Amino acid sequence: MFTKLKSAHADLRTAIAELETETQRFEPVEASLSAARLKLTRASSRRRMLIDQEIFPILRDLPPEQKSRVEDLRRTASEIAVQSSRHIGDWTMRAILADWQGYRLASKAMRSAMLQRIAEESAILYPLLGGRVEQPAPRPDLAARYISSPM
Repeated sequence: MFTKLKSAHADLRTAIAELETETQRFEPVEASLSAARLKLTRASSRRRMLIDQEIFPILRDLPPEQKSRVEDLRRTASEIAVQSSRHIGDWTMRAILADWQGYRLASKAMRSAMLQRIAEESAILYPLLGGRVEQPAPRPDLAARYISSPM
């Protein structure tokens, strides 16, 4: 399971980097931007399904401290999904083309939050799945950061 999650995180980082490349353009290129956004959405969905459907179910019998950290991840996951859906809904291709600079800023904030989430998932889940943490440790209050982040 560790290998599957690590691979899902790597795919998501790659998709994030591709979208970052697109947002560094002076003007948007609709076809490649749309493809990068779709790739990111799909990679994020695959990772979320893996965690929700395969990983969380096998982590039921944990010591209280670890269980609390996993529950924090689970709780904030739904909050993050709402923020992500809102971001995607607000930033349609029409909205992006009308406000490229605004989208670039919103996308940067979203990508940063996604990378932080990967780091937090890695720090909490990798050791529980028999892997080694390669990312910085999570900050104590996961929910506050995501809810207050501009998406």
